[in-house]
Amino acid sequence: FCSRRLRDLFGFTMDKMFSTGLFNQSAADVLDEAATAVFDDKTMKSKLPAAVYTRFKQSLVTGEVTSEEDMQAIADSIFGWARSKGAVAFAHWFFPMRGGSGAVGGACGAFKMDTLIDLEWSSPEGTKPFKATLPPERLFFGETDGSSFPNGGLRATHTAAAFTTWDRSSPCFVYEKVLRVPCSFVTHLGACIDDKTPLLRSNDAVNREGLRLLKAVNIGTDAKQIHSFLGWEQEFFVIKADLYRARPDLVNCGRTLIGALPARNQQADLNYFAPVPEAVHALLFNIQAAMLKLGCPMAVCHNEVAPAQHEMSPIYCQATFSSDNNVLFMEVCNNEAAKLGLAVLFHEKPFAGINGSGKHNNWSIGTDTGLNFFYPGKTDPARELFVIGIACLSYGLMQHNDLVRCAVAHAGNDHRLGAQEAPPAIVSLYPGTGFEAHVDSIIGGGELLGYKAEKKTADTKSTAAMPAPCGVEDRNRTAPFPFCGNRFEFRAVGSSQNCSFPIAMVNTIMASGMAHLASLIEGGMSTRDAVAQIYKENRNVIFTGNGYSAEWPDEAKRRGLPNRFTTPLATATFNSEKAKTVFEAMKVYSPEECDARQEVMYENYNTTLSVEASTLVQMIETGILPACATDLAKYSAMPSLKGERDAVYTSIKKETDQLKKLFASKPHEMVAEADYLCNTVKPQMQVVRAAVDKAEGLIQKDLYPFPTYEQLIYSHHS
Repeated sequence: FCSRRLRDLFGFTMDKMFSTGLFNQSAADVLDEAATAVFDDKTMKSKLPAAVYTRFKQSLVTGEVTSEEDMQAIADSIFGWARSKGAVAFAHWFFPMRGGSGAVGGACGAFKMDTLIDLEWSSPEGTKPFKATLPPERLFFGETDGSSFPNGGLRATHTAAAFTTWDRSSPCFVYEKVLRVPCSFVTHLGACIDDKTPLLRSNDAVNREGLRLLKAVNIGTDAKQIHSFLGWEQEFFVIKADLYRARPDLVNCGRTLIGALPARNQQADLNYFAPVPEAVHALLFNIQAAMLKLGCPMAVCHNEVAPAQHEMSPIYCQATFSSDNNVLFMEVCNNEAAKLGLAVLFHEKPFAGINGSGKHNNWSIGTDTGLNFFYPGKTDPARELFVIGIACLSYGLMQHNDLVRCAVAHAGNDHRLGAQEAPPAIVSLYPGTGFEAHVDSIIGGGELLGYKAEKKTADTKSTAAMPAPCGVEDRNRTAPFPFCGNRFEFRAVGSSQNCSFPIAMVNTIMASGMAHLASLIEGGMSTRDAVAQIYKENRNVIFTGNGYSAEWPDEAKRRGLPNRFTTPLATATFNSEKAKTVFEAMKVYSPEECDARQEVMYENYNTTLSVEASTLVQMIETGILPACATDLAKYSAMPSLKGERDAVYTSIKKETDQLKKLFASKPHEMVAEADYLCNTVKPQMQVVRAAVDKAEGLIQKDLYPFPTYEQLIYSHHS
């Protein structure tokens, strides 16, 4: 099954991956250590008493509290295992609502390290001796300050307590001598102030409403649990670390605020799938080895479209563990790059005019018995469930379109969405042209069965190369939610994001669709008629055309699909009454938590834009303008050669002064500030950039104060 899923996801099997040389001989040694640093199910089963293991596994289904006796047994087992792996400390690892677009990639996670020691409390001595140990309560629970993390007003200095509690569905692991314990993070009153907890709640919603739906349609009723699954595709740039440090914009903002395109940039498609530069090749293999040891098999790595851009992808797994792995992956990338004198950029758009980076989330819903809601299986019940599953998704995407847009709304992604390199900000569903026709047939009175999920072949019309097997439907890279054979690919997720929030949102809207369909059937409608009604009422969200076309925004408007093309436009919808209603119904966010999350989204956006504006002014005033003055002075003896330098350099000063003036006038109310930064300050930053980039082509080469694009994206290729 895993081999088939790997083939479906990435086009080859595990055996093929080894035979093609993706792993060299040195990496093959690493394969012997695969998953040795993670306390996964196999390890847990081998280390725990059988009864304790069984009760622990059952708690993941029922939500039962682990008893003190079992906590002790589990803690003792993990302690012994972690020490054997060299751990000297442990840490509760959680995911504050930091948002995307951070200057330092991989900062999605948070933890403090505690040494694996405690006092011998039974000792009668006043100064008690200490011993190496892991008390069970410290494995399962922790307390820290919640007011210093983004919390949307749910915590304050005088009400600061927040608690971490082990997410028992995600295994502990040892990384750099620290036992990491993946955790949920909640306030003293139980409100979530992290990305993990909403994902866990949305998993519960999918499980609850999915089991209810299966009972209503009488398919797969032997299932005990329903899971969401995720396979992410992480794009990123790699540059030299010394050049990174020489660019204040990269250090402070994660993206370049100025910089002219080199003559070649990404033209002629020279980079895509080309041989990986030697320095980066070493980095990717080191990352691959580290992640494999941590239980995350990185199945794919290759050059992406843009120069200095690369991608790595793992085999899919349960969504919570997969999201945790992605956060860990970004941290590992940073650490391994530093060892080689490199830097990894996770910003969605580090270089203007060059393709940005996304993190496609391949998402599916399936039962513990092997049924996949998004796979047109080989039996009639499985085929019927496929049609039912997409109906639920179409309902969720149409009725709660804004929530899916908010899932990917942040300052970095604004530079990428709709830029002919990523899906537009309009959220639509692409199930394939053949399935679209089947939907219309169902709406017209046809049966649920009848969709021909038959794979085709692409004939090379040559003797040597056989016809290649094709998917059921063609690929649509312009769609934010295309069908990919056995899953849907949420293509709009930004490269710097924690996957937890986007997956929590799509789980929520899917669970809502499941609940709605189950209600119709429970109310007396036949399954066919209920599915037909859902498709009819939500038909407009299904679009199989070109999402990059100039006509699509107008067509989307006629269909009632919103085009929230900036983060402030999207964020304004997150705490609407409709949003709060579905969040409460699915038990993912309380109204108070919803308001808090929106506030954090605004704060993240405002902080990001403010840092960018301040950094741009600083770079110009301390670097660009002095360089311009020095360059211009060199033409005093021959003014006829200075060309347009005087006018261009003067315009930089003028437009920068205007930027400073506008920025100083920004309002202080959160929503107004976001709108102002987006619609007034950001456009002026673009004006300043245009002037500086023009000057870059005029200033004497050795006077330009910052590494150029050409240096940044090509210098490590030798």
